[in-house]
Amino acid sequence: MKATEFLERLPTTEPAPLYVLTGEDTWLQRDCIEALLHRLIPEGGLRDFNYSEHDVERDTLRRVLAVARELPLPPARRLVVARNFEKLSEAEVELLKDYVRQPVPTTTLVFCAGTLDKRRTSVTVLLKAATVIECAPLTPEEARKWILAYGRRQGFEWSPEALGPLIGAVGCDLARLTQEAEKLMNYVGPGGRIGPEVVAALVVRSPHEDNFLLAEALWQGEAPRALRLLHRLLSRGEEPVALVGLLAWQLRQMLLAHDLMAVNTPRETLLRELRLPPHRLNVFLGAVRKQSAARLRQGLVRLQFVDDALKRGYASPRLLLELFLCELLAAETAVSPR
Repeated sequence: MKATEFLERLPTTEPAPLYVLTGEDTWLQRDCIEALLHRLIPEGGLRDFNYSEHDVERDTLRRVLAVARELPLPPARRLVVARNFEKLSEAEVELLKDYVRQPVPTTTLVFCAGTLDKRRTSVTVLLKAATVIECAPLTPEEARKWILAYGRRQGFEWSPEALGPLIGAVGCDLARLTQEAEKLMNYVGPGGRIGPEVVAALVVRSPHEDNFLLAEALWQGEAPRALRLLHRLLSRGEEPVALVGLLAWQLRQMLLAHDLMAVNTPRETLLRELRLPPHRLNVFLGAVRKQSAARLRQGLVRLQFVDDALKRGYASPRLLLELFLCELLAAETAVSPR
């Protein structure tokens, strides 16, 4: 189960007795633990008695399981978080097996790890018994849902038109998204509504925003804007080879959209495969329809020549990339850099 799905379901479902949180996004792991804490243990002093975090290598698994078996102070349940659990001895693995066969119903025990080595017996035991929550980096659409849910929990409303600019400026990193969301909510005040004008005024542009905008200008066929963004990126020191990779990725996404539309792919599948937020799908597909698949394939072939020319130093990176964009987008007007 993805972490975003877990966070969406948790308020209306009974928490499981065993979870495994895995994935690179440690902020998202923390968000899942905070959600469990709010669900299981009311605000107040009871948390000091019913919630604990442990390092298994330091505290030992025997001690962690002993805490998990303690009865909570009512009316709350107990929440126990265990980290660094993978390297268990044979004796500790047997202790783990005993617990997962009959977990304590008044306790939710959460094991946290960055990546799981499925060759380890301890991991195999948990994967068979626990609910696994994947805390991988979010897609743009998952980030949108997370921001909306986070705002609702804090008593704020987000305008749908504000989410795209925020994610475009910040990316999908939850630590930065949270930081910017908190800043915006503090600005509008309790119970306020966050609109695109507030995002434009307060959110600091991310170095990745121009990369996103360049890809957008490519599929929208806006040559002048694409050239301006290219100049800005190169002047900022962006690697030309990385820009070739970005442009190639966008062309492949457009080709994929062509293929999916040709077989009348359902909207839900299009959103999943193209990794686009719902409000951008129709605009993207409309722009793709204006480009033939043959021309997009030709663009990918041309990019391969550009990549080779860059690595061999045949011409300046700026000239090679400008020529590519002008050829692909049929631009006839030269645009001076900002």
